[in-house]
Formats: sequence, C-alpha cells, structure tokens
Amino acid sequence: MRSDGESGWILLEAVLLGLIALATAAVLGIFARTALLEEHAAARMEAALLARAQFSVMEAELDQGTEPLSAATQINSNDRSYQIERTITRAGEFYDVSLRISWQILGHEEQVDFVRRLRQHVRVETTP
Repeated sequence: MRSDGESGWILLEAVLLGLIALATAAVLGIFARTALLEEHAAARMEAALLARAQFSVMEAELDQGTEPLSAATQINSNDRSYQIERTITRAGEFYDVSLRISWQILGHEEQVDFVRRLRQHVRVETTP
C-alpha cells in the first residue's frame, strides 16, 4: 500500500501530463489551420497575378489591332492548375472583359471573378 502523500503526487503528475498532451494537440491544430489558410491565400494571390497578366496581354494586343476574344484556357503555376474563362462584351469603343479563374485545393474548388474595361489607345503622331 502507498501512503496518501504518494498517491497525491501521482494524481498531480497525471493531471500535468494530460494538460501537456492537450496543449500539444491545440498547438498542432492551430499550426495545421494556419498552414491551410496560407495555402488558400497564396492560391488567391496567384489567381490575381494571373488575371493582371491576362489583362495586360489583352490590352497590348488591342493596341496592336487584335480584338480580344472569349476563350477558355488552363495555366499551370506553382504546382496548381488554374482554369481561366474569358468573356468579352463590346460596348462601343470599349471591351468589357470578365475573367473567371478557378482552381482546386484539397479537393475543394475555389473561384474568383475579375472585371475590367479595355479600349484601344489612340496613337498620336508627333511632328518635329
């Protein structure tokens, strides 16, 4: 038989070990959640950069005389595949461009829409 003092210490040690285990599980859960949020933010930022590049290319082509066309493309970037659906609506001298970019993270599909109005820049001839 153990004395009452020894059983109290064993109980205190068991409680402390349980608290350490719970704290470790909570820290691992917070770390996993943070990593997942970082992955989502990185994918969304990459989609924004892809949209910016697409708009710049279309604007440059428009200035060269090539009208933008509706299309669907797929771009791979940073081990992720992005589907880009481009819809063009002409309104006078303007082109209303809508981009829908979608991708998958851990089996869940995410998407974001971007809209911009483009027009051909007027070239001004200067005389010396």
